[in-house]
Amino acid sequence: MEKGVLQKWYCWLGKALLLAGLLQPSRAWAQVTDSTGTIQADTSAAPVVAPAAGAAGGLPSSEFETYTVKESGTRYTATLTGIYTTGTVERIYFTTSHTGNFKLSRHWLLPTSLAYSYGKQDGLLRERELLGLLTPTYQRGRVKYYLLGDGEQSNLRAIARRFVMGVGGGYTLYADTLRNEVSLSQFFLFEHTDYLGGLLREVPRSSTRLKFRLGKGPVVLTGLVFYQPSLQD
Repeated sequence: MEKGVLQKWYCWLGKALLLAGLLQPSRAWAQVTDSTGTIQADTSAAPVVAPAAGAAGGLPSSEFETYTVKESGTRYTATLTGIYTTGTVERIYFTTSHTGNFKLSRHWLLPTSLAYSYGKQDGLLRERELLGLLTPTYQRGRVKYYLLGDGEQSNLRAIARRFVMGVGGGYTLYADTLRNEVSLSQFFLFEHTDYLGGLLREVPRSSTRLKFRLGKGPVVLTGLVFYQPSLQD
């Protein structure tokens, strides 16, 4: 029975991903650049990226809900990467990320994540980003309720500081004993962003997300499809 249902989910997810790929180009062509929001570049320093009017916002697409802890306890992972190159161009790059989920009680989870990256090229600072995310979660059966807090700084994307707050709910559409899972969630977010150069942007957003993990033998497919438009003009 589970095998037949799983095959149906594979077919349905394939169609959903194909449809998302077909819809995305038309949405991108419809974006209009706001020339009044351009930040003047400082040529004496490392270049920064001016914010575009159609930017999707700073919320990480998949880092919340990092783990599902079945028993009391903690799950934690960490990564560390460093790169140094020399020659015509000298480049230094360092990044580290940490994710964890703390099970506080039978129904309460506390997923967290922290990421930092730093990079120089020919002695000039090119990349420095810091991102922190906290999503207290209440789970009862297939239903989840979320609170969300996100903080971010990025000289590469001209973000002096960005804060995102939100609430949401989710439902597990399918789950089996082989850890295959398909879930759908809906968030309402408020984003406050101060850009380098003085530009301020406050945007309410709706975020609909389809998350899945499907495995067959040694092959595991995980993914996240999300639609996150602004709720204002």
